Amino acid sequence: MKRASWLAGVAVLGLAVAPVVAQEAPAKPPVMKHTTTGRERCMMCHNRGVMPTVPDVPENHADRAVESCGWCHAADAAVQTKEPPAITHDLAGRDKCMMCHRQGVMEAVPDAPADHAGRAEAVCGMCHQVAKKP
Repeated sequence: MKRASWLAGVAVLGLAVAPVVAQEAPAKPPVMKHTTTGRERCMMCHNRGVMPTVPDVPENHADRAVESCGWCHAADAAVQTKEPPAITHDLAGRDKCMMCHRQGVMEAVPDAPADHAGRAEAVCGMCHQVAKKP
């Protein structure tokens, strides 16, 4: 009986911590197979059910601005050409990235790079994942 209650406690604790646990880095997003010249409005074709032969935008992309498509899907996008730095701390109580990573806020903390200007804080986790603990 004690073992069962102990296991239940561990399971509940695991569920409470689960959102903060390191995740596997996602596979690189697919690269656009066409130029964007004259095709700057991605959702004209990639919206759900518009063109059967064109991949629909995934549900987890809801409410993302069309300007953000190139951040991941352009062949020369940083996410395609290099690995984004891992988050070296857990996110418990530290999920507001720009509180520390804004230009000049904390000298010892890396600032968000200039090419991240205009990106909503909610997109940080699209590229940056919590580093796995050894």
